[in-house]
Amino acid sequence: MKIPFSTSLLCAVLSACGTTDPVVLSSDAPVQPGHQELDRGKAFRKAVVGYQLRGDGVDVTVEPDGLLVGTYLGKPFVGSWDYRRGRFCASLQEDDLRRAADRRCFRVVTLGRRVILHPVAEG
Repeated sequence: MKIPFSTSLLCAVLSACGTTDPVVLSSDAPVQPGHQELDRGKAFRKAVVGYQLRGDGVDVTVEPDGLLVGTYLGKPFVGSWDYRRGRFCASLQEDDLRRAADRRCFRVVTLGRRVILHPVAEG
């Protein structure tokens, strides 16, 4: 399963770029009815986990075990993610999200086949 996304997603989700703009992804996951905030783990897993994200030099899979596995511009990486209290948090640099200096968190919203990540402050 493929979800195209831009390099700005890589920057926003997986590094310390500091952007506050939402990131919009296209998804080949089943169409989600209406505009839904994924504030429950079950809904998040159904819409995001197990899908491959791809685009602009990035190819990453959101693995069910909390790992992000993929390549960026042909270079392999292993990162991590978790979903708690309605927030998706991710790192491209650490497989232990608790130690990740580049940890970023987002609220996740779906609209049809789009997945929108809204950056949120830690804490």
